[in-house]
Amino acid sequence: MVPGESMKAVILAAGKATRFGGLKPLAPLFGMPIIEHTIRGLHKIDVKDVAIVYNDKRIREYLEKKYPEIKFIHNPNPERENGYSAYLAKEFANEPFILVMADHYYSSNFFSFFKNFENMKFEGCVIFVSKEAIGPEEATKVKVESNKVVKIEKNLENYDYFDTGMFYCTPEIFNYGEKLLSHQIIKLSDIMNFLARDGKLHYQAIEGFWIDIDTKEELKIAEKEIEKSMMKKGDGYISKLINRKISIRITKMLAPYNFATPNFLTLISFLFGLISFLLFFLHHPVLGGIMTQLTSIVDGCDGEMARLKKLQSKFGASFDAISDRYVDILIVLGILANLPINQLTLLSFFFAVTGVILFSYAWHLTQVRIKFGGRDMRLFLIFLFALLSPFAPNALLLSLLIVIGGITHVSVILSLLKLKLRGE
Repeated sequence: MVPGESMKAVILAAGKATRFGGLKPLAPLFGMPIIEHTIRGLHKIDVKDVAIVYNDKRIREYLEKKYPEIKFIHNPNPERENGYSAYLAKEFANEPFILVMADHYYSSNFFSFFKNFENMKFEGCVIFVSKEAIGPEEATKVKVESNKVVKIEKNLENYDYFDTGMFYCTPEIFNYGEKLLSHQIIKLSDIMNFLARDGKLHYQAIEGFWIDIDTKEELKIAEKEIEKSMMKKGDGYISKLINRKISIRITKMLAPYNFATPNFLTLISFLFGLISFLLFFLHHPVLGGIMTQLTSIVDGCDGEMARLKKLQSKFGASFDAISDRYVDILIVLGILANLPINQLTLLSFFFAVTGVILFSYAWHLTQVRIKFGGRDMRLFLIFLFALLSPFAPNALLLSLLIVIGGITHVSVILSLLKLKLRGE
């Protein structure tokens, strides 16, 4: 099975959410409705044939504007529980499909699993389980034996995993749902228990954050987890201490808007960098320095938005890296424009600009990052030196070029030495 060609997905969004106190699937989670995080996760793995089972028309009205390709299945009786909602997707899901809850948030690990799913063979349905759960006392527990599930129940005392609310299902699930149609309440766990009884329910443990959002407090927990995911392991000292604290708020503010794509934000950062260059070039180093730091802050937003909206791409990463190098070179050139042209200033410019280029080149070749020479540190130093430049313009700006050259070339050498010491 190849995701995007034969894989479908059904999202259950017809619950009443009495504990939450509002229309839960549309509740904003880091700037986007909870359900939209799931839709984007499915789109990331090329599952675009998606149906949403809903009761409140506001869900359909909101989503069909942004995702006109989505199909909607109305559940007029949400009190019959999520098993009944799943059964209503019978006509749509006439082939294997992903079943997921609209009020759950999942990290990328869950969706990434399906990229290689066509290489895995299961005779029946699969429930995705986790060793961890937020609020374990409220979570549904799963007991397993060998590679199969034997019991699913919230009050299980002896259990192995937690049910994450994500499933891979075959159309056979509807046969079991049909047997329960005479019941007023049809829970999905009841259907899954019938499958388990017949040995047709497998399980797959996933490592990664997930949460069933039933309360406003759990919504806040999910927000904090998303904020943590905005950070990068390779973040430099200035990014961690200053830039991310601002850029994450910008990303959250822009997240609801369709125009706010990673590539759009890369372009904005590039334009800010051009303005920085022009301010330096026109002999306004203080303003140029301030704009340089703004460029550095906004430079973090494109990656954050890519991770948030699951829009990572090789083109986006390349566009970001190349535009950054253009900006770096232009800003160094702008600094040179404030200095008298002589052998020392030209040599200092060459020292700085080659360091900027080689630092990036060394990182891409070695994958060894020396944080003190990173872009966030360089742009912050430009900001500081530029603010102080009115007191000694020539001396400070010349020193700035030398410092930039020094930290970048030293970083290049250190990255090579680390690579050598690792025996690579």
